[in-house]
Parts: sequence; structure tokens; C-alpha cells
Amino acid sequence: MRTITDDISVTTGKPYSPTYTHDIANGSSKPLRIAIIAHSLYPIAQPYAGGLEMITELICNELVAQGHDVLLYAHADSQTDATLVSFMTRTQFEALVYDNEHDSVGMSREELYQYLVYQHAMRDIISRDEQGEIDVVHNHSLHHIPMMMGQAFGARFFTTFHTPIFPQLRLALLTLRHGTHTQFTAISAHQQQLFAEFVPSHVVYNGIDVQSFAANTDPIKDEVYFWYGRICIEKGTHLAMEYCKAAGKRLIIAGPKSNEEYFDKYVAPLLEEDRDDGTPALFNYVGHLSKAQINERLSHVTAMLFTSTWDEPYGLTLAESLACGTPVIGFDVGASSEIVTADTGIIVPKKDKHAFIQAFDGIQDISRAACRLRAEQFCSVAAMVDGYLSLYEHAVENINMNGAQSRAVSF
Repeated sequence: MRTITDDISVTTGKPYSPTYTHDIANGSSKPLRIAIIAHSLYPIAQPYAGGLEMITELICNELVAQGHDVLLYAHADSQTDATLVSFMTRTQFEALVYDNEHDSVGMSREELYQYLVYQHAMRDIISRDEQGEIDVVHNHSLHHIPMMMGQAFGARFFTTFHTPIFPQLRLALLTLRHGTHTQFTAISAHQQQLFAEFVPSHVVYNGIDVQSFAANTDPIKDEVYFWYGRICIEKGTHLAMEYCKAAGKRLIIAGPKSNEEYFDKYVAPLLEEDRDDGTPALFNYVGHLSKAQINERLSHVTAMLFTSTWDEPYGLTLAESLACGTPVIGFDVGASSEIVTADTGIIVPKKDKHAFIQAFDGIQDISRAACRLRAEQFCSVAAMVDGYLSLYEHAVENINMNGAQSRAVSF
């Protein structure tokens, strides 16, 4: 097998210091040295490929803002306030393995790439830890390799469950269910229950940059509703349209056509019927909007409609709507009822058309100020990072109190 000589590359806007040099702003404790492992497919940078990339960046930047030393293991094109440690590139991978290497180990070439990316990153983290440069490791990769190699860190290694139990996660969980000292977090109580079959986990809810959303807490006089997200079958775009059509309510629809077949079969016919029925149009599809455009729309609608038909582990659109001061009418799926309270929206049984339409009558009584307050108190980045820091600090304190902090062993 051919080898490469390039080390994992490190880029940053400031020098990385492996030692404690200053107190955190509140003066209560020393900064932590934290290694964060991102998902490798997409850069941690705007425009985000998805919610996971956004959450990873927010966690890193907030930790850095609070005075902690953070190494982010991520795609080479990532942008972060942390110290970026670039994953193995495709070019480096191709120089490392034979053309048919994936066939010899019974993997697709992409699977082999992912395997070696995370193995390479974990070897670097273990090496740094042996030199005393790492306090805790936080894994957001959705891959089994960090979860298995993370056993070397014991309770100082955290894995966050962001998704359903995908095959790569299940590979590790089938082993770890028999015993592990590493720790796990789930982004909602619903998510926690999903993984309870395998391992226990702490709940740390996702957070958004609430302060970056402008809120409108004044009553909305012109009744109109807003649906946004990926336009696909599991998000139920057509259900929101059908309910609004039955109730005679106007609806603005925004989002990318992530499933063209679904759009053509379910959404496009409703748009066409709406244009051709001789009455004022109810639907307005405005395409894929930027964050600022979504903020503007949300701030001036009566409510956001959430018609996802799958159990979303969290539901970032719910938090963003509340941050804009906008109530929610949504299905009781996944974590929706954990985020949206009776003071901030109306949650109805999944696909209950009658209950959903009834909710149009009560949603205007919801306080928009209460929605914004809920976002600030429950959905903020600070609340999320405080939750993680509490776990980090507890793990480090326990090790220090026991006087038995064992550094990682090499693989």
C-alpha cells in the first residue's frame, strides 16, 4: 500500500495553545481543551448543507467565545472561530490506497474513504491526548469509527445523537450496548428514548443563534401562514396546502425542491388548481430563501405550519419560528411538543386534518412575545453550550478527583 507523508493540516486565525493560559470570563474555572469531530461530507460553513453543520459551527464558536480552546476536526473548506484541523482530503485518500482497495475489504470506495478519514482524525486526537493537550472529545460524526476508538478516553468522550439510528451508528451501538465508559447526549427526550435500547444518554437540546433573528411581537392584522423547509414527502408540504385550502387560508411556501417527483405529483397540482379556480390565490411558492428572507417572512405571518410526518429528532424550524415571535401549528411528532408549549403554539395529532383546521381559530390568541421569550430561554446557543459544558466539566472533575486520568492508548 502506498502512503502519504502529509500530516493532518491545522489552520486557524489564532495560535493554538495546549496549556491553560487564562481564566474564563466569569472567573469561575479554567478553560477546557476540547476536540470536536464534525461530520466529514460537508464543510462547516454557510450556506449550511443542513442543520448538523449549523449546530456544529454554533457550538464551536460559542465555546471559543467563552474562552475555551477548541480543535474542530472537519472538512478542509470549513470556516470556524476554533482551530480547524482538516480531515484527510480526497486527494490524500487516493494517494493512500490502491485503486481496488475498497473491493478487497468489501466496501464501496466512499465507505472506505469515510473509514480512513475518521481513523486518521482519531489517531491525531489520541496523539494529542497522550501529550496532555486534550481534556474532552465531542463526536458529532454519525460514524462508528470515532465511537469505537473513543473508548480510549472513557468518560471524557461524548457522542451526540443527531439522527435516527443509521447503519453506521448501529454498528457501534451493537457493541457499546454491552458496556462503555464513554458518554452520550441526545438532542431531545424523544431522541433519548430512541437510543435507550442501546445506551443511556443525557438530553441537551439543540440551540440556534436567537439574537440573529429579528422578532416581531406585535399582533398580525393580515392573516397569512408560512410553511418552509425541504419540499419532500416526509415534510408534508401538500398537507399544509390541503388544510389551508379547506379552511380558505393563505399560505406562503418556501424551500428547495429536494424531491422533484414529490413536488410534481403533490405540490404542483395544488398550485395549478389554486391559480385556475377563478378565486383569489391562496398559495404563493417563493422558492428557496436565505436566512434573512425567512426571518422577514416569519416575522409578518400569523403562524408557521409544521407538517412533518416523520419523528424529527429536534426541529430547527420550530426554534427559528419562535425566535421570530411567530407561533406554530404543528403535528405531534418527534420533539415538537418538547419545543412548542401551549403558550407558543398548538400541537395536534399527526395528519389530524380537523384538529389542524380548528387550530387556525385559536392561534391568533398566542402571545408573540411569549414565543420570543421561549426561544431565548430554551432554544438559544448559550443554553445548548451550557448544557454541554456542564457535562464536560463534570467528566474532567471526576477524573481529577479520582486522581486517575489515564491518557488514550494508541491504536
